[in-house]
Amino acid sequence: MAKKTSSRTRAARQRRQRQRRQSRSILLLAAIVVVAVIAVAFIVVRNQPVDAHIPDDLSAAYVGISRSYSRDGYPQLGEIEAPVTLEEYASFACPGCQQFHEDSLEPVLERVRAGQVLFTYVPMQTGSIPNAQGASRAALCAGQQGMFWEMHDLLFDWQTRYGNTAFSQNRLLAGVEGLGLRQSLFTGCFNSSAISATLNAALNEEVSTTPTLRVNGVTLEGEQGLPSSATILQAIDDATPDDWGLPQTPPEAEAAAEPVSEDAATEVEEAAPSPTEAVAAQEPTLEATVPVVQPTDAPVAAEAETSAEATAPSDP
Repeated sequence: MAKKTSSRTRAARQRRQRQRRQSRSILLLAAIVVVAVIAVAFIVVRNQPVDAHIPDDLSAAYVGISRSYSRDGYPQLGEIEAPVTLEEYASFACPGCQQFHEDSLEPVLERVRAGQVLFTYVPMQTGSIPNAQGASRAALCAGQQGMFWEMHDLLFDWQTRYGNTAFSQNRLLAGVEGLGLRQSLFTGCFNSSAISATLNAALNEEVSTTPTLRVNGVTLEGEQGLPSSATILQAIDDATPDDWGLPQTPPEAEAAAEPVSEDAATEVEEAAPSPTEAVAAQEPTLEATVPVVQPTDAPVAAEAETSAEATAPSDP
């Protein structure tokens, strides 16, 4: 009797073990199916075309303005020797930065175009929109193909147009295509050490909020954080030297304009040669009027001319 009971118990235990193994197998299979479905959905969404609005004539606002980069790789607009510097510490994911771009950039560019201001954009990574760093990298890499400011304007347009999906990978790549950039150069630049160095330099700046605006190194304050256009322009004018833009008088002209004293005039008259001396000085001597023939001069000149032709750059 005891043996039969033991056999039934062992058989029941084995059935329960088989059922547990089957349950685990079913759960594992279900998990694999779920992961596969998610992966397929991710691939589909990633490869799905996205809307990437490209405004007309993005370059028009920057016609006639010099473009350059600071020592740290920050994009700049204007003459390097401009009397006033304006630095904007901003992020493409920052609403206040978009407001500066919308309200104040155009009047600032007028001062830049006039040669009064050197404007520098320092790329930060603040803001609530995902992938702010990717947006900064995209703009800097567009800059390597000469179109930072066009991508700059495009990203601020997308911030209000697309919200939290503004800087998705697909949209950034669509923007590259829409601007006519070479995608191979763009992707090679995107995670490069040079771009990382520029972003790290920006992070090391002593700035805690964006946008921060500095005129000749002095931070501007606004009633609600962002200074108004009038405040920015007034700060630029206050920092501009009084003699900026005025024609500079050459030293020779200044000397000529100085009044001559009576004593100095007398000295000049005494030092001037007499009419007879002046005529004698003007008479040419025989030695000066007779050319000296040197047979070797012509070959030397021809050789020099030939050498000049060899080193002159050809037309592009």
